Amino acid sequence: MSTDDVEITPVYGTTDDRFAWLVDPFARLVGAQGGGAAIAVYQSGRLVADLHAGDYQPDSLQLVFSVSKSITAVAAACAHAEGLLDLDRPMASYWPELAKPSTAAVTLRMVLAHRSGLASLAADLSFEELLAGADDEAIGRQEPYWEPDARHGYHAFTFGTLTNGAFRRILGISVGDFVRVRLAEPLDLDLWIGAPASIESRVEPIRYSPPLITAARSEHVSSSGIPGSNSGRLQAKFDLYNDPRLHRTCWPSTSGVAGARDLARLFASTLDPVDGVRVVDEPTRRAMVAPLSDGVDAVLGIRTAFGSGVQLPFPHFPMVSSDSYGHEAAGGSAVMASAELDLAIGFTTNVFPNTMGASPTLLALLPTVLNCARDETPEQLRPQGAGSPANAIVMK
Repeated sequence: MSTDDVEITPVYGTTDDRFAWLVDPFARLVGAQGGGAAIAVYQSGRLVADLHAGDYQPDSLQLVFSVSKSITAVAAACAHAEGLLDLDRPMASYWPELAKPSTAAVTLRMVLAHRSGLASLAADLSFEELLAGADDEAIGRQEPYWEPDARHGYHAFTFGTLTNGAFRRILGISVGDFVRVRLAEPLDLDLWIGAPASIESRVEPIRYSPPLITAARSEHVSSSGIPGSNSGRLQAKFDLYNDPRLHRTCWPSTSGVAGARDLARLFASTLDPVDGVRVVDEPTRRAMVAPLSDGVDAVLGIRTAFGSGVQLPFPHFPMVSSDSYGHEAAGGSAVMASAELDLAIGFTTNVFPNTMGASPTLLALLPTVLNCARDETPEQLRPQGAGSPANAIVMK
């Protein structure tokens, strides 16, 4: 068979020998989806795969949507462990508007576990109003959709409103500022919640196709009475996600900007020291991933599971092991870590899946990553000369 007239998907980056088998599936899947993507894998605190393909560049960054929530979760775990922020203190004690009877018992831990009842804003705020911070005032007026801590339901946008409001009122800084100082700078990450204008040229524009919805999801949305959108008009106007003003604002639910390598590096540092830096100790990590919510999600209508701000494995997003934790995002990006495998994975893409959630490309790659991580390929069957962390793979 001649390949003269066949377009070949180039893959650039590095792997160690065990993860060399990841290159070809990654090329096939990115070629099938179009656009660009990057995947990075850390194991035992060491970068073992760092690949990009399609129209991505080596330094491409991506708006990572709800992966922002997992970054915020690590920040909250750090602040709690250091005695700066009590996740179990009623938020009404420092946020007077939440002192009304219906929300007086809400804690930040409930927000992180999507249990506060303040799952969405009834107020129909414009994009400009949200950029100006009108959600902070609106959440104070919002009545919960269920009794706080009685059940869980995804806080798509209000997760950010409430966590950022808590950080600003208690610490005097935004979640984004805390992430920059406490997480990004020590680990030398290209990762922000509220990115500087200077990196905007590196942020890959998101590509959209008409959204699809399953029959079960459609039935639940029409019957639940709980708005599941990011408030206002955000999900109805996808082009807003390519607006640099959104990338620069601090929405801890949505506006994180990062590369796949940086996501993997951050979550690797919750398991091991990475170049001498571990962002949380083991008791803090265990507290962050302790199960708090599991069952049918009042907003999404599917089974979901959460610790303190991180997703835990559930049927739609099983990750790589029963002890995994991380987050998928509507735009396709995702991050996860596994203590059992001592593994962390970051994935970004500029192709927004029309069904929203983790990219089908990533989901299809996870069995290969798992095989490599478990070192299940006999030595004699490994690709020869595939490369090492010091040797670039360039396939043309």
